[in-house]
Amino acid sequence: MFKIRHPSAIFLFGLFLALLTACQNGQQRHESELLAYPGYTGIYEGFTLVLDDRFDRFNDAYWQKGDGAVGGESMCRFQEQGVQVVDGILELVIREEWVKESWSEDHQQMKGDYDYSGGEIRTRPDKKIKYGRIETRMRAPTRASASGYISSLFTYVNQYDPEAVASEIEMEWEEIDIELEGGRPDKFQANLIYGINTWEWWRTRDYGAWEDKIEVGPVDDWRVFAIEWLPDRISWYVDGKRVKTLHQSDIDCTPECIEPQKHPAPIPDNYADLIKKFWIPNDKIQNDFGGNKERNVYPMKTCYDWIRYYQYDAEPVSNWP
Repeated sequence: MFKIRHPSAIFLFGLFLALLTACQNGQQRHESELLAYPGYTGIYEGFTLVLDDRFDRFNDAYWQKGDGAVGGESMCRFQEQGVQVVDGILELVIREEWVKESWSEDHQQMKGDYDYSGGEIRTRPDKKIKYGRIETRMRAPTRASASGYISSLFTYVNQYDPEAVASEIEMEWEEIDIELEGGRPDKFQANLIYGINTWEWWRTRDYGAWEDKIEVGPVDDWRVFAIEWLPDRISWYVDGKRVKTLHQSDIDCTPECIEPQKHPAPIPDNYADLIKKFWIPNDKIQNDFGGNKERNVYPMKTCYDWIRYYQYDAEPVSNWP
């Protein structure tokens, strides 16, 4: 039997064990059992379950891996090795490694060199979603070794096309977010982002800044996050508790817009991608969003135990089994 005597060696060995088991939570369970929170039933009146992925494997009938990046805000490029399924857990992984300049199918353009890789999955083009309830059991990386990151679950559509804009055709950006940040390990951010004819985030501010950082307790513990997306409102839930609701009447500038909003915004009504991604912010934005990366230890993982999507029965989707 070996012994570790030096204090620094003991610390490093403990950190290694913590990273090794970071996403494991006793997955020895019956195949039909779903870990959630006390009282969870998974039954909601007016909704029907159409996706129930326990991540026993990477199911490419539903998901595809991303190869892009998060605009100029991110320090990492999404890569194949940033997505892995281990013991019933989807792990998105950030590694400190050089990523060579290459073509991005997601962005349809060349992307430059990056010093870090990350992970992203999104629903296939034939599996977009519209309205319903989205739930996932997830955990952020431990705060002891991760101080700057963004891990997320969100819906996304951006129809931006320069030629369409030049023809004065309105192209919408619609996004509903759950975001966890290393700089706020006891909060999550609930967002609605809306814009017209833009791919630049700051231009969406004219349609309202619908972001709240909500204290919910440790996000580096397993939590069940949910979005309920309906034609007239969006609600966010944590462990079955509703923590925010945004109604159409809150954002439609009736009787008038409230600064900084300049134009009315709708509740999203387009079919959208469902996305999970894990990335680190650049130095310019990290103190405002994501957190300072000084305590990051790589490789770093964010973990997803399962994900469920329930269609809204009043407006069912036709592209799911």
